[in-house]
Amino acid sequence: MTNFNVGKGVYIWQPKNIEDGDPNKILSRLQMAGVQSVALKLSDGVNVIPSLAPLIQLLRNNNILVAGWGYSYLTQDPKREAQTAAKACETYQPDFYLIDVEKEVENNYTGAKIFMDELRPAVAGMSLGLNSFWSINDHPSFPWAIFFNSVDFVCPQVYWRGVDPVGKLVQSEQGYANYPNTKHPPMPIVAGDMFINLGVEPTPDQVTQFLSAADSDPFIQGVFMWAADGTATTPELWQAFSSYKWNKGGLPIPTQPIGWAKIKTNDGLNIRSAPLGSKVGVLNKGELAPIWAISDTKWAAINNKQDQWIFVGNPNYVDVAMDTSKIPVPPAGLYKAKVIPSQGLNVRNKAGGTVLRALPVGTIVQVYEEQNGWARIDPTQSEWCSTKYLLKLT
Repeated sequence: MTNFNVGKGVYIWQPKNIEDGDPNKILSRLQMAGVQSVALKLSDGVNVIPSLAPLIQLLRNNNILVAGWGYSYLTQDPKREAQTAAKACETYQPDFYLIDVEKEVENNYTGAKIFMDELRPAVAGMSLGLNSFWSINDHPSFPWAIFFNSVDFVCPQVYWRGVDPVGKLVQSEQGYANYPNTKHPPMPIVAGDMFINLGVEPTPDQVTQFLSAADSDPFIQGVFMWAADGTATTPELWQAFSSYKWNKGGLPIPTQPIGWAKIKTNDGLNIRSAPLGSKVGVLNKGELAPIWAISDTKWAAINNKQDQWIFVGNPNYVDVAMDTSKIPVPPAGLYKAKVIPSQGLNVRNKAGGTVLRALPVGTIVQVYEEQNGWARIDPTQSEWCSTKYLLKLT
């Protein structure tokens, strides 16, 4: 059987819904979640999706496998839809192509045969997969045998809709393997459920259960979870997906953040240079930001350099999903102290350095380090005050 080397993958439907479509930011989002493969939508009906080449090249340059998928209806001109899918494959050269056919194709045996008779020879050198319903038994009028006889593998959409993800994966495997009177293509990849539909949402634990079951299955080489698009992702599900380390196959997973934050407030959330520091940007409602470090005052660093921070202490402003096992233990403080000048006390970026902000009189701080009359008052950041204006508390 072909080694697809998919590992832990995601679908992308509309790149513009992830980081405003910026390829570099999309890459960063995927890398931080440990994504090893992407199934990117290349076609819809008789239309090839334009302008995907820069994103595809960037992902490949960074060792992320890029498969293609396209939605086909087969209700008007199945031959032209097949030609469109072939054109998309010729244009973008995916590692393999997933044929997404669903409710429109039920009872359409003629359209299915026209489509596959045109597509199969047109992409003779490429592996084709059927990407459709998880349960064969629930769709008896779907032209399964026509697709089975022409594709190289199947990738069922095991969207469990909040109920028994592992059981439905097993049912799906059994149904596809036992379909009568036809050949049975292998099932090296399965699609998983990571989205909200009609108010139904899987739990983070179910996402982990599904990934673990697929990972431990000897015949499954990878998963594509629906979906990475920003409008379909919640921080707790994305965090569960991010935290799972695929054990077999796939490409290396880079360093990952300790959590994710999703902005809730209509006015957005300010990004600051440090906790309570100067404003350097804004995150809009619905944006998903990684968390690389978090302070005891509920400020979260949203980049590895830790020069961009947001306040995550108000649940009305932001949803936070954290992997607590990844949170570093802050260093123990030396002592607590109180700001004594009536005009307040400057916080500087180093001993005698640039002023970051001022602390009001009476503010209680934790001192973590002392150097020549200066005290560091943050466990991870370079924030310093003069000890002359601090009263040590016993």
